Amino acid sequence: MKNTLQKGDMLLFFAGDTWLSKSISYLTNAEVTHAAMVYSEDSIVEILAGGPQINKISLQDSEKKGKKAYLMRHIPELDFEPLKRSADAYLESDIDYDFPGLFLLGGLLIYNKIVPSPQMFNCAELILEAAILMLDRFIQKEILHHSGKYMVCSQFVYQLFYDCGGDYRIPIVNGCFSVKKEKDECGEGKIRLADFLDEDCVLEADNAEPFYSISETDIDSPSLVEDLSEKLCLALSQSEQETLEQNSLSAKPHNRNRVLSLANKFLDKVKQMQEKLDMNLPLDAMFVTVADLAYHAPSLQRIDTLYIERLD
Repeated sequence: MKNTLQKGDMLLFFAGDTWLSKSISYLTNAEVTHAAMVYSEDSIVEILAGGPQINKISLQDSEKKGKKAYLMRHIPELDFEPLKRSADAYLESDIDYDFPGLFLLGGLLIYNKIVPSPQMFNCAELILEAAILMLDRFIQKEILHHSGKYMVCSQFVYQLFYDCGGDYRIPIVNGCFSVKKEKDECGEGKIRLADFLDEDCVLEADNAEPFYSISETDIDSPSLVEDLSEKLCLALSQSEQETLEQNSLSAKPHNRNRVLSLANKFLDKVKQMQEKLDMNLPLDAMFVTVADLAYHAPSLQRIDTLYIERLD
């Protein structure tokens, strides 16, 4: 392992079997959906539902024994000590990074290509409704009653590098949340909600009648993210088989307007969260995906494909 892994390397793990993992993989057009940083010759630092943690690992020789992952390295190589100090600060804090996957899915729905089918819009509406409720709860309860620093919606390892400043900060070029202005970017039959939010039609969307079917009680359900992620995967796969003529944006303007209104409200909540946290980060820095680290970070180089077993 000493000859393969270096402290400060990134491990980008392939998508798992959950619907959330599959949805993120689909929307980011990437096979990787989880990131960790090599902390020592036999351990990684990562953030899971319980917060930041160090886990022992072992290299294996096949996918049957370990989880498949890309090994990424910053070029030029960097001194590990600032990264270790950054990681240790999070490990020693009371930060609880259990930021629901619906936030990331909500952002991806706004900034990625989707086929405008009724199924897709219905699913997007549900996800954005739930994400708005979760953001509101986070702002009202968590931020107002917690004095510590928050890890908000960026991949943990990206934040470790970002906190070190200078050359450690990883540029993301044309990433999943980058706003592109090219008219032909999406391709035939596909849209970006972010593009429509910049146009006059958002004024019409603001007046759309609200249609909330997600309640405060619903967002406490442990299965909500998986249930909505499953609906999203099915809607995405079905949408690809349908033509633009059959499901044009103008066919159901009330449906479109509700989704645009929710997308606008979602971004307003994100901006409100940024203000309350005194964060000076653009959206594409807050919502960095593992796909961005794999394919849109020119300072990161793929070194190898490995199979990793967690020993803890």
